[in-house]
Amino acid sequence: MERAEYFGGLGTALEQQLRSWMVALVVVEATGEMERNLVEQLQRAGFEVAVINPKRARDFAKASGRLAKTDRIDAQGLAHFGEALRPLPKALAVESQQALSDLVSRRTQVVEMINNEQRRLHSVRHRSARADIEAHLDWLRQRLIGLDSEIDQLRRDSQEWQSQYELLTSVPGVGRVVATTLLCALPELTTLPPKKLGALVGLAPMNFDSGKMRGKRRIVGGRALVGSALQMAALVAVQHNPVIQAFYQKLLAAGKAKKVGLIACAHKLLGILSAIVKQQVPWKSPVLVEAAPSVTAAWVDI
Repeated sequence: MERAEYFGGLGTALEQQLRSWMVALVVVEATGEMERNLVEQLQRAGFEVAVINPKRARDFAKASGRLAKTDRIDAQGLAHFGEALRPLPKALAVESQQALSDLVSRRTQVVEMINNEQRRLHSVRHRSARADIEAHLDWLRQRLIGLDSEIDQLRRDSQEWQSQYELLTSVPGVGRVVATTLLCALPELTTLPPKKLGALVGLAPMNFDSGKMRGKRRIVGGRALVGSALQMAALVAVQHNPVIQAFYQKLLAAGKAKKVGLIACAHKLLGILSAIVKQQVPWKSPVLVEAAPSVTAAWVDI
């Protein structure tokens, strides 16, 4: 695809303009993947690009006194945001990484469509309508099988991915869907410390205190796809993973709600998985349990 297509016809001109301004960092808002082509092209041209949540940008603009909203005002606000906060630039995704991400996202969409059609099937009485839904469900299930096959093949084509996949799935509670989601949507698993990973995914408890008042800790933001996958893994892990099971029971005994306990278990599981891929040590090794970080203290005040 030509560069002009990425930039809506302004490709070379935009690149030259940015270079003339000696731009060190380009800040763009996340727009449901619509920004992807622009981001990738800017990265290939040598620019560092940070993709931020639009809510962060809007909150920053309001805090800066910019209450009006136009394209020009938004652009000025993003420039101010980048200069003041210096958000981390996004790493350039290789083609295979993006392909895996697209397939996993599509699989998630197909699963959601299957669930929606199954709910509709329960409320439909007309024979013809039921037959149409059932036919669509059959087609969706076949597509799900096809997508799983493509995802598995793409993963096996990469020796690094396959090695990490085998390490991740060695942990009781982590299956193929969770492991593959981590591979495509959380490349920072091998680089960031557990606390930063928890915040990035949206599993880290945030303080809400003021003076002597201590509010409930809450989780906010993060990568929804990864957070949801880890919470589903935690549901399985509290039944079949001895470390997570013991941790969960300890939280319940301390009076924590079950939902709070499951989120804490997802956070702890993330720390264990991070230790595994960093040290290249499978679950059964006794070194792993010692190396896996404890998040008990982080959840005391929830």
